[in-house]
Amino acid sequence: MSDHETKLADPRLLLVSARLVPRRRLLLWRGITRGCSVCGRRHLTTHWFSFPLTCPRCGFAFERQPGHFIGAVGMNTLITFALLLITLLGGIALSWPDVRALPLLVATLSVAVVVPLLIHPTAKTLWIAVDLVFHPLQPGEALGGPEEGAPQKG
Repeated sequence: MSDHETKLADPRLLLVSARLVPRRRLLLWRGITRGCSVCGRRHLTTHWFSFPLTCPRCGFAFERQPGHFIGAVGMNTLITFALLLITLLGGIALSWPDVRALPLLVATLSVAVVVPLLIHPTAKTLWIAVDLVFHPLQPGEALGGPEEGAPQKG
């Protein structure tokens, strides 16, 4: 079996317009694990808050249109609000019937400040993956990728 046939047999990839594209679950997994959704390259950032314009391996432009990362801000906000709700309801449930406001306030404020900073890079890569699920790659968006024989980690 040739290398090309092996890749076509890989259930994680789909052939879309003569281009192998990862399936949705793989796209989302790569986003959650802070990898390039197209080729799976890890360690995209050198600093916590810096993000490259393109993937060093496949050349995919992460910001597909101006304002693209507004979705990442929304994703970060949704995750933070969900964790705030869990913290608030969990704190009330654990301390019921003698609920004290100050410890609950400290816990929720800590979540509100720390979580957005911790999940910032993950929110960006996850948003890229979600965007690729709804707006698949177009020809020429990535120069190389899974079909080019690039080594895969994800």
